[in-house]
Amino acid sequence: MNGCNDTPRRGKKLLTTVVVCAGLMLAAESAPAQTPAEESPQELAALLAEQNTSLAGELRRIQREIAALRADLDKPGFQEVFGGIGYIFGLFGTAAFVASRRRDPKPKE
Repeated sequence: MNGCNDTPRRGKKLLTTVVVCAGLMLAAESAPAQTPAEESPQELAALLAEQNTSLAGELRRIQREIAALRADLDKPGFQEVFGGIGYIFGLFGTAAFVASRRRDPKPKE
């Protein structure tokens, strides 16, 4: 059964890819810069606070994107909709068959 239930796996792969790429981008941005030894602790604290603010903004953006991806994955897809319709038709067909067998019994010869 190749192709069955590919949608959740594909979504997880996409979500994982987005998270890994975002982590790599954040790691590249937060790589320690070469700072000369003559910088004061106040300047370093200000630089760290600025980087922290920047990283917090990026993290919020990534969290919003992940939430949007999860919301899209929760919606039923094309395959699920037509599968449900086929299931309903199958149940009604079985019910119609049983009802017709009850109405028209075989004549005894």
